[in-house]
Amino acid sequence: MTKIMMMGDSWACGEWVHEKTGEDQMDGKWTYSYQVAHQGTAQYLREAGHQVISVAEGGSNNWAQVDRLQPYHAMQRDRDSGRNLRDADVVLWFTTDPLRDLKDSQPTTMADFQARPDSLLRGNMDTLRGIVGDRPVWIVGGVGVVPQWVQTRYPTWRVIVPDLVRWLIPGSVLSTVHLCRGWRYGDCDLDLLDHHEREEQRASSFLWRAEHRLDSDEHRYFWPDGYHPNRETHRRLTQELILPLL
Repeated sequence: MTKIMMMGDSWACGEWVHEKTGEDQMDGKWTYSYQVAHQGTAQYLREAGHQVISVAEGGSNNWAQVDRLQPYHAMQRDRDSGRNLRDADVVLWFTTDPLRDLKDSQPTTMADFQARPDSLLRGNMDTLRGIVGDRPVWIVGGVGVVPQWVQTRYPTWRVIVPDLVRWLIPGSVLSTVHLCRGWRYGDCDLDLLDHHEREEQRASSFLWRAEHRLDSDEHRYFWPDGYHPNRETHRRLTQELILPLL
């Protein structure tokens, strides 16, 4: 049995569904809540006989996830929290868009938009390396592709899959950053504005196929909500890429 610490955003939490929670009496519109319907990779790993502890949280950013593993964090100081890094043999990290660390203070030029993610990701990964020491770190590229330099800069870590979407759908042109964006872009230069508009259109197309094209890979791997990999994706990821390493 291997003890696995999972970290990441909502993609690390499993399959999500949106359910009606009630009707707004003022305008007649339904209100919805997002809930995890299946715990995905964590559940499949447990069913395979491994112990899984997790600090993953929907909407989380990379900095917040790394911070939760710091010795000073309440989760690590509380031995009864059930989410202590000291108990883990392996860290399994579903990375997310590095720009989530900035929240609403987003880049306003294309040059900054292209440069900042690598800088933010390196900072978080350097911090994590100092926390985990020689403990194995396995990385899944979820909301944002894992850059090629990661395996070179951290040679003892393993990139399980750099881009989960393109592993599942090789011809996809989707930017998962825009599909699952937790921030809103404000005023920016025209090049960056054009980029955002183009990627928003691609994300809308992906969502439409996931909902309406029942024969599509988008539906097979990302429905019932279209934004998150479903249990079939997590099953394949676990059985084909993770379990062979354990």
